[in-house]
Amino acid sequence: MKKRKTSLTVITCLCLCLCLLCIVSGCAKSGSSEDSLKVFYLNSTRTGILSRMYEPDSQTVEEQAGELLEQLALDYPEEGLSGPVKGFKIQDYSIEENTITIDCSAGYKDLEKITEKLVRATIVNTICGIEEINKVTIRVNGALLVDERGNKSVNMTPEQFIYNSGSEMLNYERTEMHLYFASEDGKKLVDTYRTVVYNGNIPMEKLVAEQIIKGPKGDFNYPTINAEAKVVNVLTRDNICTITFDKTFLTNPYPVEPEVAIYSIVNSLTELPSIRQVQILIDGEEHPVFMEHYSLDSENLLQKNTKIVKTKEN
Repeated sequence: MKKRKTSLTVITCLCLCLCLLCIVSGCAKSGSSEDSLKVFYLNSTRTGILSRMYEPDSQTVEEQAGELLEQLALDYPEEGLSGPVKGFKIQDYSIEENTITIDCSAGYKDLEKITEKLVRATIVNTICGIEEINKVTIRVNGALLVDERGNKSVNMTPEQFIYNSGSEMLNYERTEMHLYFASEDGKKLVDTYRTVVYNGNIPMEKLVAEQIIKGPKGDFNYPTINAEAKVVNVLTRDNICTITFDKTFLTNPYPVEPEVAIYSIVNSLTELPSIRQVQILIDGEEHPVFMEHYSLDSENLLQKNTKIVKTKEN
């Protein structure tokens, strides 16, 4: 009887060990999903953008980039996904200082205008999913692409291509924004132009404000608004844009004058033809104070301030 009991105990322990092994192996398997990257494809009609997860086999940045570029040439019809690299080939690529330069065959230039912009968006968003890569330059037979506005396909970032996560990028549009950021000393505004590809369902006013929050891309101007700030709501009526931010907007980690920060929003929004005045509200705050001492009067309608903009004379 004692021997039988001992045998049962051993069997029980073995079962427990097997269960633990299964759990551990299961955890290891699920943990591998952390290495997965999002690959962007066109939908079956090639009018929008969808994505799927992919786990690369390679470890180095160069090899992972190669894997992702190969994925972009594949179709997944059962998932309604069409490979964006179609009608042309990726001939070569090189990586230097967090920037990948991709050289495409001549067929790239034959892509229909809208399709080309969508293809460009899928390539940039996919490759920048690799942590060590944050900019993409596309060449065709060694030459940079130049659009109708003279913009070159150099140092492109995912922020230039805005889409609704988890949904198709329909109503695709491309626009050039006139934005204002801070001068180096934080006492003036510096204007710049930025070309953005976006979902037409997003209000232009919100898009402008979010671009200011994201900050500048060049070396000659500087951020003005807390990068953690969120746009809660935006409404334009009778040429007045009422924009509501969350409370994070009130704190600013950047060494800029309060007026410079506020008018980076106001001046940028009033560049839109439909807006002449701006009203800034803070969600949940009746008497908000920006940067600890600049009062944001909810009744105050702000207009474009050109005196605060840096020129050659000042």
